[in-house]
Amino acid sequence: MSIFDQKTAVVTGGGDGIGKALCLQLGALGARVIVTGRNRQNISRTAELIKEQGGTAQAVQLDVCSLEAVREVFKKTADEHKGLNFVFNNAGISVAGEIIDLSMEHWEKVIRTNLMGTLHGTTEAYRIMADQGFGHIINISSLAGLLPFPIKAPYCATKHAIVGLSSTLRAEGAALGVKVTVACPGLVATNIWHKTPIMRADNADVLKIIRAPMMTPEKAAQIILKGTAKNKGLLVFPAHAKLLWWAYKIFPTGFDPIGAMLMRDFRKIKKNDF
Repeated sequence: MSIFDQKTAVVTGGGDGIGKALCLQLGALGARVIVTGRNRQNISRTAELIKEQGGTAQAVQLDVCSLEAVREVFKKTADEHKGLNFVFNNAGISVAGEIIDLSMEHWEKVIRTNLMGTLHGTTEAYRIMADQGFGHIINISSLAGLLPFPIKAPYCATKHAIVGLSSTLRAEGAALGVKVTVACPGLVATNIWHKTPIMRADNADVLKIIRAPMMTPEKAAQIILKGTAKNKGLLVFPAHAKLLWWAYKIFPTGFDPIGAMLMRDFRKIKKNDF
């Protein structure tokens, strides 16, 4: 029997990408899945797919930027299902480009969703779980939360913060029965690569300079759920991502030539017009 069987799991950003894959796999493992996200059509489709496969799901529209909205959804879920077992804080966005070309509005938009959205989900889940004496919070960061990632500074900064938040809360919550996991996947083939606004460059051109394989959202979700079941504190995957992380820890300045190469490639495709 799966540890997720008959348990209640909330997933933010459940309408697409890793979030959708998590929802579908949780449903297949017997969880009661609360699929949340901003786009009602997308989350409703995810919930319907779970039901079509024989699972239990509910679509709830939610903007994680609103603390009040997150609090209401989490409390209502815990009340209706007599507890909150798992919360996957997955919702995230990106804005790309050189820092000199980014406005403060770009930074604030990414911070509101990625960092504050994850903080809202984490703290509200933690209060409920600490009170009930059990629960597991899973925050989705990125390899960009462990390594520098030129042209994605806002994304990188928020993902680094999520790692710090999660590792700290894991230590604080252990004695209260609350588990915390942070996942740092490498490159994943999701729509974020196509939806991300890139300052002074085209998405298709940027994708051409990314010289690394991308894993599927389904594989990423599978690894995250296996790590959750084993109560792993930090998940770094796939193998090449873990190798890069270890290399960076041992010899951080060794990554300077990689960053310089990425910037040379990016500046070749940059447009001169603003």
